[in-house]
Amino acid sequence: MKHPRIAPTVALFLLGLAWPAAAQDSHYWTGQYGSRATLLGGAVIGSVLDLSGTYYNPGGMSLIDKPQTLMAAKIFQYPRVTLAGTGPSSVPQYTFSPGPAPSLLAGTIRLRGLRKHWFGYSYLSRQSVKLGVSVSETGSRDVLPDISGPESYVAQYRLDEKVTETWFGLTWSYKISPHIGVGITQYIAYRNHRAMTQELVEALAPGDRLALALGARQYRYIHFRALWKIGLAADFQRFTLGLTVTTPGLAFGGRGATGVNSSVAGLDVDGDGTADDFLAADYHDHLSVRYRTPLSVAAGMTFKIRKVRAYWSTEWFARVRRYAVIDSPEFVSQTTGETLSTDVTQELKAVFNWGLGLEWAYSARFKGYASFTTDDSARKAGAATNLSLTDWDIHHIVTGAEFMHKKSSFTVGLGLSFGGREIEGRPDIVGREGTEGMWDPFESLRFRYTTYKLIVGFAI
Repeated sequence: MKHPRIAPTVALFLLGLAWPAAAQDSHYWTGQYGSRATLLGGAVIGSVLDLSGTYYNPGGMSLIDKPQTLMAAKIFQYPRVTLAGTGPSSVPQYTFSPGPAPSLLAGTIRLRGLRKHWFGYSYLSRQSVKLGVSVSETGSRDVLPDISGPESYVAQYRLDEKVTETWFGLTWSYKISPHIGVGITQYIAYRNHRAMTQELVEALAPGDRLALALGARQYRYIHFRALWKIGLAADFQRFTLGLTVTTPGLAFGGRGATGVNSSVAGLDVDGDGTADDFLAADYHDHLSVRYRTPLSVAAGMTFKIRKVRAYWSTEWFARVRRYAVIDSPEFVSQTTGETLSTDVTQELKAVFNWGLGLEWAYSARFKGYASFTTDDSARKAGAATNLSLTDWDIHHIVTGAEFMHKKSSFTVGLGLSFGGREIEGRPDIVGREGTEGMWDPFESLRFRYTTYKLIVGFAI
């Protein structure tokens, strides 16, 4: 069913029906795991480092004689998502959640008599985002189309969201030869996602005539799926190589809810002197959920040049065609009789990310690190989707050092991630004739994303 537009007059329902999303809801390389892997920006697909390989390349785990435990690795981050492009009299409000970044806990499962086999487990937080932003504004301008001259107005936009996704994995790796290993990690993923977005515009005309528009949409869902990461690694004297394939998710359960409330009161759209009030609202719970993830193929290489290690990695993620995450029943608008839908949909384009990392040894007990990686958005420009909103491309810069003491290592580093872009087209849901070209208070609204990281690690 084709969904026409709502009135740009109040701009409320347009953006109110644009589903909010996490600060990284359409990015794949935002979370990194392990202290050294984080210092190298995750560009370690073609390297053999430590237990972070259960995620980056399970094929290399059988090539590590005694992998160091990562239980004490911590990454503290301060994420900031701010709104820009509002008027000079607007008042923004933001909520930030400083705290640990997505982390990894991994270990070895020891089995006797299988000398060439390696078994391990891992538990990682693949996504953990809490987002709350709003902006409010009052002023005077010509808002109502049927009345000449300025009116007093109030405009408010609000977005709240929380996303958590955790993976539990079991890894098997086999040493084919002294220099080549293969492996696979079986993951079970649990995703919990809820969000609400709301817009409100009010205008007061002479004679105390009040017109307002309210638009709010919300959803929540949980979902379980299985996926596999298959890896091949080769470790030679001068360089190492790695290839991985990550399968799409295989769903095996989920439930969700979705709803919308759109109302317009006191607005004379057709100019006949009578307010054309409008109401369309519907809510549903206990709905089936589908959540799809793409196939990805990654490759990497590490060059060993005396005291320097140069890391390079790249990963391609396939597109995800448009589908309904939450497929809700159609409903009839309470005022116009139109048949509408509150489906939550998703569509992602193919993405190609790459990263470079450097490691240099000042001495046998002190190493320096630096890295740069890209993290492009998979949100398809112009797509009529309402799950992903973050269409900005992120860049990650990290630097730090590692100190050795006896058989233990300590790492410390700093990182900066940044990106920003104006929100592209908003979903078309409900149409009102005669409202084209009217004022949109959020026309230039855009998000700016910044995250500061402090990396502290301890391995034995």
